[in-house]
Amino acid sequence: MMDSNDLGIYDVVVIGGGPGGLPAAIAAAREGSKTLLVERNGFLGGVAATGLPLLAFYDRTGTQVVGGIGDELVRRLGQVGATFDGAIPCPIHNSITPVNPFWLRIEAAKMCEEAGVDLLFSTEVLNVAVEDSRVTGVSLFSRGRNYTARTKVLIDSTGDGTAAFLAGAEYEMGQGEDTRVQPVSLVFSLGDVDIDAVLDYIKSHPETFANPPTYGVHYTLDYFLDSRSFYFTGFEEFITKARENGEFDVPRDRVIFAKQPNSNEVVVNAVRVSDVDPTDPVSMSKAEAVAHRQVATLINFFKKYCPGFENCFLANIAAGTYARESRRIVGIKTLEDNAVNESLVPEDTIALAGYNLDIHTGVGIVLQPSEHAIGVPYGCLVSKNIDGLLASGRCISAKPYPLGLIRAMSTCFAIGEAAGTAAAMSVRSNSKLSALDVSELRNLLAKNGAIIETDQASQTAVARFG
Repeated sequence: MMDSNDLGIYDVVVIGGGPGGLPAAIAAAREGSKTLLVERNGFLGGVAATGLPLLAFYDRTGTQVVGGIGDELVRRLGQVGATFDGAIPCPIHNSITPVNPFWLRIEAAKMCEEAGVDLLFSTEVLNVAVEDSRVTGVSLFSRGRNYTARTKVLIDSTGDGTAAFLAGAEYEMGQGEDTRVQPVSLVFSLGDVDIDAVLDYIKSHPETFANPPTYGVHYTLDYFLDSRSFYFTGFEEFITKARENGEFDVPRDRVIFAKQPNSNEVVVNAVRVSDVDPTDPVSMSKAEAVAHRQVATLINFFKKYCPGFENCFLANIAAGTYARESRRIVGIKTLEDNAVNESLVPEDTIALAGYNLDIHTGVGIVLQPSEHAIGVPYGCLVSKNIDGLLASGRCISAKPYPLGLIRAMSTCFAIGEAAGTAAAMSVRSNSKLSALDVSELRNLLAKNGAIIETDQASQTAVARFG
């Protein structure tokens, strides 16, 4: 058996350096907590480092709903030309913020280093130590070595609820006895795309971006022609032709791509693999193989059938296939369906979710607009049965229906900042997470630039939209 290397005592350990974990670690460290961020990849950013645009920093009303560390990261990317200036209004996604994924990795690491976060890359969580239903430490594995670290608060931002599962936290997955989740996807980018040719085709064939009845909102031609960037959903006519010719077997009724900050580059989110268990390595390994085959199919499809893509090439492919949903902890509070149906922003809100209901099923998508941002209550982050454990990102306590709204990366950034701030407050006051003064947490978040009220956007923030 391998010897364990003791990393010492930390106030806060964060597992996962994606949109939920990155801001959590930065926030905790900035509040004075000794913080360790553990990431299984050799870089930070998670899904945000795939090239996908960050959605819904602004809600449907045009109000900025995510500030703080997430907004700070975007501003830093703007300073190096790795994003367009300000969020771009979108009829479907409310707002989009395209980013260069490689610059995002660089700036994310800089922000952690500046905050004093200890980073441990290429590392997986192996086990979680729990005594008397309270987290006391973690066991980690990297490059043939075991490590241990003691901690006062553990933040699970793995997306799959892996650390929470290892700690024995109660969790849910899927809908009741049906544990199936939304399809998984693999993101890739294409270079040397003739954007003008794409727009010329869209201009002369507006029917190509007509959305099906499962969408409650629709694109306009002006959106594509007037935007510095755009998120496109369509080309159904080409998919039909390619399928008839036996050249398209991806379970999609339309493709999705977005114009990137890099010249003549688009990021594609059209791979789809269904009936996958994200918590099962065997299931995910099979999905990875299928997803990569679909990438090849899609590249050939774009080159042969789609105007503007004739000379495109594979510019980038994400580090791995990602899941839209997986385990969700059972918290001391749960985000229920009525939060979406009634657009609720309760008094214990610690983050705003400004996206729309977006659920992938079969070959299509159910996408219904949310009138304005909804609030994520603090209790959704706090484990019901394990003290010292917080969830961040898409593994917080929420029913499958509202999860289809809150899983957007911008929201995960906001939730992560709240998780890290709460963890530091708990350590500082030596109080249980479940007993934290939520009003004090909200005040501290607002002081640090986070947005927790729908009317909190400043005139400067509004000016950056569009």
